[in-house]
Amino acid sequence: SSRKARLRAFPPSCGFLGGSPAAGMPNIEVISAADAFGKLALDWGPQGPQPPKVVWVSPLDVNFSQNVIYPKFTDGRSVDDAVGCIKVVAGEDSDKDGELTLEAPFPTVEAVHWAPKLRDGEGRPIEDQQGAQRRGTEGLFTVDNRRLYALQRAAIARWPRRCRVAIHVVVDRAEVLRHLKKFRTRTNGLSISITEWNGVGRDNAKDFSVLRVWDWRSAVVGAGDPSSGSASGAAAAAADSGSCGCWEYLDNQDVQRGPFSHWQMRQWWERKMLPPNLRVRPYDAAVATARGKDGAQGPEAASSASAAAASAGFRAVREVFEGAPAPFAPGWSPQATDAETEWQKCEECGRSRVEGWSAHGQWYCSNCWRRWEKKTDD
Repeated sequence: SSRKARLRAFPPSCGFLGGSPAAGMPNIEVISAADAFGKLALDWGPQGPQPPKVVWVSPLDVNFSQNVIYPKFTDGRSVDDAVGCIKVVAGEDSDKDGELTLEAPFPTVEAVHWAPKLRDGEGRPIEDQQGAQRRGTEGLFTVDNRRLYALQRAAIARWPRRCRVAIHVVVDRAEVLRHLKKFRTRTNGLSISITEWNGVGRDNAKDFSVLRVWDWRSAVVGAGDPSSGSASGAAAAAADSGSCGCWEYLDNQDVQRGPFSHWQMRQWWERKMLPPNLRVRPYDAAVATARGKDGAQGPEAASSASAAAASAGFRAVREVFEGAPAPFAPGWSPQATDAETEWQKCEECGRSRVEGWSAHGQWYCSNCWRRWEKKTDD
């Protein structure tokens, strides 16, 4: 989909922090047909293409295939509004440990079984000592990322009760290959960023700010003891906001990376994938998106106006977590923030967007503005 974008900042991995910061945008992950056929055991009987298999799973057991999603569906309706329309249709009157069955107002989510390639921060496949490509944990990966985001929020709103939904698992080879070519996840599907779309085609993430990051594990860990009432309230609050506390960090080349969820940062820290002198700061979506709003005339002026804010506030991990049991310990997550999304209609393309600038009394989205700048430069 031309609306879906990739993150400009990417997760670290072994050997990444010493990499060149001038590598530019990472490679877009495209999985070859030969690779896919060699890894998947899919049905292709004499009758031809196979229909999807229906399985009942928790939405929390399904991973994202993308890094970024748009906050609205293709028809313009809000993903946030869809969360409130997801209903419990079975299990609500059962004992407190019983499963709840959810029913959504949108079509059934589709997913594929896959083990994505592990990529470093520059988008290159990570290889083992023998030169073979390393892969993440095999599991179910959705091809309907906005729907899964809504379902996960609905499930976390009912935490610690377990919820289940029907999922269509695609087993037809041709369909699987079509979906795999769209994979962009660089966190093995554990988290998703919500932002507006910018750019064109497959290279559609040249410049944007993350409005939210969703990682249900961070929401649950931050909620504390599942048996306590406060835990249920904290999880419900995270589900309502659709966001979790996140961090940004500076790598050893002083390149700003993030935002990444608290849970994800803890995994990297515990595996010693981050240096002990790492500098971090809580991610503030409102500050990050301010540069793309109407305070300055164009992206260059906006970038200049926010340069000081972009580099301020980073502190050493040991200083940030002084008094904590360990860096990125449960309960030490920053507060979730969400940019106030004031949508405006672009005078050029007619779409409703968040980031953009005014000129001669008219408002233009950042995508149209940059397209115009490119034409004038040429």
